[in-house]
Amino acid sequence: MIMKSKIAKEIPLVFAVDDNYAPFLGVALKSIFDKADKNYFYKIYVLNTGISAKNLRKLKVYNTAMSSIEFVDVSKQLDSIGYKLHLRDYYTNTIYYRFFIPALFPEYDKIIYLDCDIILNEDIAKLFNVDLKDNILAAVPEEVMSSVPVFGEYSEEFLDVPREKYFNSGILVINTKKYREFDIEGGFIDMLKKHKFEVAPDQDYLNVLCAGKVHYLDTGWNKTPICNPIFNDIDLKLIHFKLNYKPWFYDGVMYEKYFWKYAKQTSFYKELLEKKANYGEANREKDSLAYKKLMQMAHDYIHGINNYKRIKQGLI
Repeated sequence: MIMKSKIAKEIPLVFAVDDNYAPFLGVALKSIFDKADKNYFYKIYVLNTGISAKNLRKLKVYNTAMSSIEFVDVSKQLDSIGYKLHLRDYYTNTIYYRFFIPALFPEYDKIIYLDCDIILNEDIAKLFNVDLKDNILAAVPEEVMSSVPVFGEYSEEFLDVPREKYFNSGILVINTKKYREFDIEGGFIDMLKKHKFEVAPDQDYLNVLCAGKVHYLDTGWNKTPICNPIFNDIDLKLIHFKLNYKPWFYDGVMYEKYFWKYAKQTSFYKELLEKKANYGEANREKDSLAYKKLMQMAHDYIHGINNYKRIKQGLI
């Protein structure tokens, strides 16, 4: 039996996965503990609706003296609203799990939520110790909104969120006390009934619901592998391999060396190499087409009859 070490403070980390993303969780955790402050205990919660026994065994290596891992089934929460969930392309219901975090863990006033397709290049305790003040959460502005005009316009002209204020929901420090106080979960379920957001489903809802109550972190805490002339790699704390910037599918992805460095240290390495080898030209063409469709979708939502901003302003 692994004994929990005598530590000063516990840091709860929440992830949401299905079997397809279990290998990336393994890599992400390897990077986290390579940089982690040994004076903390890291309580890992994995939200899911079913993970294979094989992947469970591989992930349970994180039951150690400084960490523990617990798998939390959220089927009940999803069943209550599942018929309303809006998805597109490769998205699965896992993107919505984060909405239930404060209700699932009432014992915490503060929690970090992390997507699995990340690599840490800094001590995660520094992120946890960010002062949230009275904000509902801390997050990083979405680089894509500022670098791709149609997405920036979508944020401003459909969601009514300034593009520089639109945040990525893959890395969140959640003030669970404030989240519950403002009933963000209830607001989300209510919005699902009235408004359909598909461009970045969960992320769009969170941006609308938490507007004005966000503490913004610097880009280094959620860096997309795209060229940003004003970003200095000395500030690189967390890499987020989102959209088509996935080194397990593509060569030449910025910061790919960090991913493979930690992938090699996990029992998922061979599986990841096979995944990349089997990802052919047809898959890449499909990715390219999906991105073009996403841009068109953003354009259509801006100019469509169900424009959220115009409905909110009483113009429709």
